[in-house]
Amino acid sequence: MYERVNTVVEHAEVTAAIIEQVGKDTRCGWLMNGRSNGNDHSNGNGDVPATEKQIGFMKRLKIEVPAGCTKQEASKLIDESKATAE
Repeated sequence: MYERVNTVVEHAEVTAAIIEQVGKDTRCGWLMNGRSNGNDHSNGNGDVPATEKQIGFMKRLKIEVPAGCTKQEASKLIDESKATAE
């Protein structure tokens, strides 16, 4: 990859900066899609189970935790609860 970019840019420092940024962008994409090195504990359809911390917070807020609650669902329920409390 370095050689391909460097043939266009023709400056080693700029090429290295581009490669570094591409790596960061790739990692951000993985995080935004809920994939962290393949260890996301996915249940097969891309839904990641709610974390213990989310579930504990939901219980403190007296939010009923649905069976099979995902991180996304938990976040939405927590946000809704906080919005109604304000």
